Amino acid sequence: MTGEITGHRHLYDDADHVLKQVRMRERHVRITISVLVAVCGILGTIALFTPSGTQGSAPRSIALGIAVATTIPMAFAVSRVHLGVIWWTKQSSLRGFNTAFVLWADAVLTVALLAITDITLAQFCAAIFAVVGSYVAHFVRSPVAYAHMIYSSIAVGALGILSWSNGTPILSVVFTTLALLVVTNGTTALHRSYTSDFQRSLKHQLIMANTDSLTGLLNRRGFLYATATMLRRSPARPFALLTADVDRFKGINDEHGHATGDDVLERVAAILQGATDGQAIVARLGGDEFAIAALADEASVRALAERIRTQLITTRKGATASVSLGIAVGVTPAGHMSSADANAFIRHEFEVADDALFDAKAAGRGTYVVAGRPTFGPATGAPPDSADRRGREPA
Repeated sequence: MTGEITGHRHLYDDADHVLKQVRMRERHVRITISVLVAVCGILGTIALFTPSGTQGSAPRSIALGIAVATTIPMAFAVSRVHLGVIWWTKQSSLRGFNTAFVLWADAVLTVALLAITDITLAQFCAAIFAVVGSYVAHFVRSPVAYAHMIYSSIAVGALGILSWSNGTPILSVVFTTLALLVVTNGTTALHRSYTSDFQRSLKHQLIMANTDSLTGLLNRRGFLYATATMLRRSPARPFALLTADVDRFKGINDEHGHATGDDVLERVAAILQGATDGQAIVARLGGDEFAIAALADEASVRALAERIRTQLITTRKGATASVSLGIAVGVTPAGHMSSADANAFIRHEFEVADDALFDAKAAGRGTYVVAGRPTFGPATGAPPDSADRRGREPA
């Protein structure tokens, strides 16, 4: 089993490397959005002093000044929010922040448009709705995105009407308004279409990367991720990790062929899924090795193991097989857990469960052993000592 534990550690290292890369890219996006917010604040400041801006009107200058001042704290707030989570779930750790940001951006831009007296300059400013729309496309739910597009269209249309009332030729008004609508709504629509397609593709790839193609169960990668997530969400709860494999599986393959071996694996997967509830995490780790993680106490997990081991597997070609299980029972760590903490806990529980599985197979197969507890099932003989356990591995 030592080789398997080493494989776990390599997988953890690979996952940590990927997570670091994702966090780095997310940080770049956060900084970019923060800079854009700050740049919009600078543009508003320029509008305060340009002859075509507020033109010395005190109410307009005060309104625009307040709007510009809010860009400073908002830029800081955006730099602290985890956008990767928002992009994937459309939900922020700070409840409603992503929607609030869009409302703030639309409101500040509207104040700027109303404060600027030069209608042509205001229409140039309205193009910033496209920048807001780019955020909308990636980080908010569809109702908010549609509301932003409708609102920006109304604002652009209103500017067109004001321009026409100021004597601009109607064809020029139509051209400018349509161009702004294409820029503002086209940016949102194209980006949203792209991000939706990308997310669907990514979800499909994640499912494929975390699923065993033969049995439809989670594979090792998916099991480790799902179990770590369970641990982090459920501190100080009874926890059980079961490892299982098919007794004398190599002999079944040699005698009856690999197609029969695959049939056995599919039947084992069905037994494990049928014996567990929807909260348990079931996986095929590789070969004939399976695992179950569940928030369960010792009594519950013993009943689960009994349901599994008593089911004899008979294939279409008459081959029979049984399953042995090793069980580690404990309590999930209390308090907040990092990914590293969860991974370390899983590694430890795998080592304990693997040792118990060895004892179960050495005691007669078709059995289960709870680590540190007696063997259950049609067992014969005594479990090996620790030196034997580390030195060999029964089939």
